[in-house]
Amino acid sequence: MTESIDIFPWNENFCTGLAKIDEQHKKLVIILNRLANQAVFGTSVIDMNAVFQELINYTVYHFKTEEDIWHQYLPNHQLSTNHKLGHDDFVQQVITLQTQLTTTPSDALLEQMISFLTQWLASHILESDRYMAILVMMLQQGVPLKEAKAHSQQQMQGSTRRLINVILSSYANLSTNTLHLMRKTRLNHDIQQQLVNSEKRFEEAMYYAQVGYWDLVDLQSPLHWSDQMYSLFGLSKDQQPCLAMLFQLIPVKYHHTLIESITSCYNTGIEHHIQYPITRPCDGTTRWIECRGKRIASPDGKSHTISGFSQDITAFKNAEIKLIEQQQQLQFINDNSPFYIARCNKQQEFIYATQSYAALFGLKPDDIVGQPVKSIFGEIIYQEISQHIDKVLSGVSVTYDLCLFTQELLVQYVPEFDQQQQVVGYITGISDITERKQLEQKLRLAAKVFESNEGIFITDTNRAILQVNKAFSTITGYPEEELIGKQPNLFNAALYDDNFHNEIWNKVVETDNWEGEIWHNHKNGSTFPAYLFIDAVRNENQCITNYVITINDMTIRKNNEQKIQQLAFYDPLTELPNRRLLLDRLNRVIISNKRLHKNNAVLFLDIDHFKMLNDTHGHDVGDLLLTLIATRLSDCIRKEDTLARIGGDEFVIILEGLDEEDIIAASKTTTICTTILTRMNDVFQLNDIHYNCTTSIGVVLFKDHLTTTSEVMKQADIAMYQAKLAGRNTVRFFDPKMQEAISKRAALEAELHQAVTQHQFKLFYQLQVNQNQQPVGVEALIRWQHPTKGIVGPVEFIPYAEESGLILPIGQWVLETACAQLKQWQQQCDTKHLTIAVNVSSKQFRQKNFVDTVIKMINHYDIDVTKLKMELTESLLLDDIDNTIIQMNALGRLGILFSLDDFGTGYSSLQYLKKLPLSQLKIDRSFVDDLLTDQSDQSIVKTIISMADSLGFSVIAEGVETIEQKRYLLDIGCSHFQGYLFSKPMPIREIEQLISNIQECDLVLS
Repeated sequence: MTESIDIFPWNENFCTGLAKIDEQHKKLVIILNRLANQAVFGTSVIDMNAVFQELINYTVYHFKTEEDIWHQYLPNHQLSTNHKLGHDDFVQQVITLQTQLTTTPSDALLEQMISFLTQWLASHILESDRYMAILVMMLQQGVPLKEAKAHSQQQMQGSTRRLINVILSSYANLSTNTLHLMRKTRLNHDIQQQLVNSEKRFEEAMYYAQVGYWDLVDLQSPLHWSDQMYSLFGLSKDQQPCLAMLFQLIPVKYHHTLIESITSCYNTGIEHHIQYPITRPCDGTTRWIECRGKRIASPDGKSHTISGFSQDITAFKNAEIKLIEQQQQLQFINDNSPFYIARCNKQQEFIYATQSYAALFGLKPDDIVGQPVKSIFGEIIYQEISQHIDKVLSGVSVTYDLCLFTQELLVQYVPEFDQQQQVVGYITGISDITERKQLEQKLRLAAKVFESNEGIFITDTNRAILQVNKAFSTITGYPEEELIGKQPNLFNAALYDDNFHNEIWNKVVETDNWEGEIWHNHKNGSTFPAYLFIDAVRNENQCITNYVITINDMTIRKNNEQKIQQLAFYDPLTELPNRRLLLDRLNRVIISNKRLHKNNAVLFLDIDHFKMLNDTHGHDVGDLLLTLIATRLSDCIRKEDTLARIGGDEFVIILEGLDEEDIIAASKTTTICTTILTRMNDVFQLNDIHYNCTTSIGVVLFKDHLTTTSEVMKQADIAMYQAKLAGRNTVRFFDPKMQEAISKRAALEAELHQAVTQHQFKLFYQLQVNQNQQPVGVEALIRWQHPTKGIVGPVEFIPYAEESGLILPIGQWVLETACAQLKQWQQQCDTKHLTIAVNVSSKQFRQKNFVDTVIKMINHYDIDVTKLKMELTESLLLDDIDNTIIQMNALGRLGILFSLDDFGTGYSSLQYLKKLPLSQLKIDRSFVDDLLTDQSDQSIVKTIISMADSLGFSVIAEGVETIEQKRYLLDIGCSHFQGYLFSKPMPIREIEQLISNIQECDLVLS
């Protein structure tokens, strides 16, 4: 310790008079001063404890010396005992202080210790030890104890007591002040030492850091710099540094920047900071210097200088350049690596991303950094990956597959930890494994293909079999162990010659593949059709290494093709050619006409009344008849002819190459047709049914190669239709005039469609009268107001409307127009009693919703239904009579009247007639025309009237044109009449005028 201060200065006032005790007191004071100095200036706790222990040991020794003296003169005296107790208490407190200083040393505790020791020792020496020393010295002189005590007490009183009090007070302050002084001295000493050490360390740091400092008064003044600056710039100390000299060391491109930085600092106070390279004159090496400086104002503020530091940063700069290069290389690797990298913090925000990672999302790294993972991946994908992110943020590495857009990705998460091993984020690495996944899929597919239902075997370049799949063994019957090492031609060696095999393999070598149908041997000796694929496999040098042969058993396919051929071109019921095959053969016959110039014929056959057989006996019986007909027809034609069923009950026969002469060809055709009609007239045995069948045949001859299949078929169809009209069970050849009629009919149908849409129809009305020739109603008769032909009667267009289905909208219009007219007549006194008779076709009447439609019309027009009469023809009663009765009863309950039109011309059954809710029978005009001269007509009319009377029906005769006809009918009981005798069909205004005139005449006559 270089410094010491006595906290307890010794003087003679502390002497007790006992030399031995005073010497020990001096020693205690010395040890106490050493302890105080050690506490203040010392640096070692061990040294202080050693001094403390020395103080304790010597104190105990001293106390033992005192106690022996007191005991010698005052044995077992209370004073000796009390003195000893004070010693023991002091020693115990000192030990306690030592323990506290050892475990928890502090300045306050040191101060407390020094103050305690100083004051206790001063008080003990001046008071307790001095009193005991005076007492012992008196006893040594032989003074009795009582007098000695009195003397001692007297010596401790008065001026002595005051002196003791002053000394104790002074020492109490002295110890505290001295302790403070010692501490302040120590603090100053430490500060000074720290400053010295700091300056030393600064100099060493400047040296090792290669930093020099400098001052610049202005741009024209020399530089003032430290010795280290000379070393930095490689200059000798005899050179005077200045900016001009500095520019000689610095490359020219840095001169402007340097001057600008210094000038800016000098003028504005902005920090001067620049980095530049220099070439050191001493060794010619290039070093990088970093220079920093600040403007400093003079004390009077009138001038400025720039002070700063310059440092050699060559190592740092080289490291920085190398780091930049490494970063660029690393960035290049990251951006071009198939491994995409990014970093995220614990808040799941991107803090780094490579170019390739950002490109996954069509972004740049700057677009990603700072963004939440959720916003980059999107809500749907984030839900899929969030569980993996939670796992990595718990400190566990994660690997999983992810499908992002069209890419298959392998994603890896690695947690990042801080120094306390707490997760602060994670690194994510992504690999594009799309190709790998595709390759795996291809391998799986290849394995699947190899174990597919196709037979596959693989050979080497010598065509020796290396591997065979299970399907090949199943197809050929050869187990794999019998095939390994064998040649493929063992499968069909006996079926094909060497040239065939050589041609195949040469083709494979040239084009890398061959495919085709072959016959293949089975192990059991049989053969089967097979389709073969041979593919050559080449290595990277384009050399063939293997052959892959695939075989498909074509047996089932061939059978299926045959079935498909049968289904596509043959009728499944009769196994005859169908329409498609017929037209194909007909087209070939037409083409051959150019070469052969012979007549051919097409026979179009339609089975008469076939629908009735189906409806009465069922389709199974109908199908049986068709198969039997096909057999009979086949027997009637030649082998070179074609018989086809084109649908339903229609058959077509092509007779090829009949003759060049038309008459001879027609004769041959007629012979075949006669044979067909004869064979068809033979009874057919349909299970337990004996059935008589006839057919209508239409024939067309042709030999023009420019005609078409559609024209021939159309002409045959027309001829067949004419055979039907001729009474069935007959043959008709196609007539060109018939074609003209058909064309006119087609044009009429087209115009009829237009008439429906353009409302070209109107109703004419013909008067119906009673026996008194009074009007009782009218019959509504439709007319077509043709735009060019004028008024067209129903006979010319109704049949075509029936066939085309247009009768339904036309009938609807007629019925609705009649109801509207009834509504008007009901509002007039002279017409409200009249009925309107409307003709309803069988097609219209059989509609399922016909009753509902009529009800809606009645309700809409609010008419008296008893004035609406529907005229039905006898043809309606021929089909589905039961449903007809239901429909008529439903309408009859509404009050609608029914008249059976053209009665006597059809085949009405009297059994059904009495079940129908009829109110009237209408005698057909064909019976009225010759009524006066033809006895048959007279008999028929009388029968009709008599039958109507017996059934309770009224009778009306149509076509009455003479008074004689009327009188005859009236005489035999007919009560109602209609015909030109009373009125012709006329428009509504004219009929209303006629009715009005008749009523006026009746009124005048009455």
